[in-house]
Amino acid sequence: MARCPECAGNMKYNPDNRLMVCSSCGLSLSRYELDQFWNKIRNERGLETDEVAKAKNRRKDWLDWYSKSKEEKKNY
Repeated sequence: MARCPECAGNMKYNPDNRLMVCSSCGLSLSRYELDQFWNKIRNERGLETDEVAKAKNRRKDWLDWYSKSKEEKKNY
């Protein structure tokens, strides 16, 4: 079952006009448009998750550095 990219409602295929129609908000998209819309959303979220992972790694590196002794920090 396809999900609406706008409201996450169920989308059903309407054979009369060959479009996927959201039963909740009424958004109508062709299957190709729906796939393109979801690919765009996935790509945007992928960038966000990469940034979150990078921030976590920076935080972890800083904590590793902070927990070292003064002598270890000089050699770091």
